Amino acid sequence: MTRFAHISDTHIGAVQYGIPERELDFYDAFSEAIDIAIENEVEFIVHSGDLFDTGKPSNSALTCLKDNMIKLQGKKIPLIAIPGDHDRPRGSDSSPHSIFDFMGLKIIGSGELDTVTLGDVTVAGIGNMKGFRMQQLDGIYQQANIMAEKWKKCVFMSHQAVSPFFPEEQSETDKDKLPVNFNYLAFGHIHQYRKEMVGTSTFSYAGSTEVKSTNEISGLLRQGKGINIVSIDDRVEIDRKQITRARMQYEVRGSVDEIFSHLDKIKKDQVKKPLISMVITEKSGLSILKDKMVEYSDRYMFRNPIFNLPQEGIPVVEFNPEHNLEKIFQEYMKDQKRGLIAHHIYKLLTSGEFSEKEIIELASEEKDDN
Repeated sequence: MTRFAHISDTHIGAVQYGIPERELDFYDAFSEAIDIAIENEVEFIVHSGDLFDTGKPSNSALTCLKDNMIKLQGKKIPLIAIPGDHDRPRGSDSSPHSIFDFMGLKIIGSGELDTVTLGDVTVAGIGNMKGFRMQQLDGIYQQANIMAEKWKKCVFMSHQAVSPFFPEEQSETDKDKLPVNFNYLAFGHIHQYRKEMVGTSTFSYAGSTEVKSTNEISGLLRQGKGINIVSIDDRVEIDRKQITRARMQYEVRGSVDEIFSHLDKIKKDQVKKPLISMVITEKSGLSILKDKMVEYSDRYMFRNPIFNLPQEGIPVVEFNPEHNLEKIFQEYMKDQKRGLIAHHIYKLLTSGEFSEKEIIELASEEKDDN
């Protein structure tokens, strides 16, 4: 039997909301993930992207990885990683992971499909593909699928959003194109844990080890944060292990009184102070908000409040679950063509693969229609 750990989206070095403790939270969660892997006596670890939060990590982030690589080196546990969209360096610079190769960290899939053999297991992987690179993705998956036919035990790593596990308009591929000749598909990029059977392959997003966005809070409350301990024998088994030091978070909406009444109901026996995101939707009680935050500061950590107060003249688009993102842009702009242009600009900006000239040309096209 082969046992390994699947970790993803650790984002070490992330800094949030101007709160110093948040940077330490990402280091804590990553370190605990490594400790869990060691305690479970894994043979190796696969990391499916976004190990760092940026392609140029801080000295503190590099030190965190160094300290954990020392622990793994002492146990002779190699770490195999692919670059995610966050930790992929721009231009021709080498990956920040590469300086730890002498300690047992192997990065694969930086520009093309790579493989590494660990005992009787072959690990193949490709890093995040965005923009023009996405055109190559289907071919790479097909190539990997053919290669896997000759391997008895094999793991495939990729850092992409897959439909229907993620909304189609925001996905880079779909499950019908995945290389199903692998025993285990170790995916990253989506921060919620998910396990599915795709053909005869076990597919899983290990999820992030710490909350990177308020969009993750509902998933955090439902399933926590953790890593996968994976066993490959006659079949694949996943033993989900919880990370206890991930900071609990809550997003609370309403008036000032409603928000603090809700906070009184939250259980107090948590490892760290929960982080509270407040969305204030009424003007009543604003005069006591600062005093309330100070009063509750021994139990909670607060972000700066978000004020979503009623305003006149601001267009409101009612959410319809049947609408895709393109349709929402069109309704907000109250014009089909302008909505399409705005959606196109949004896709370019979020892909990371755009030129200033493209944005200017699209914006000029919208201006010419007015």
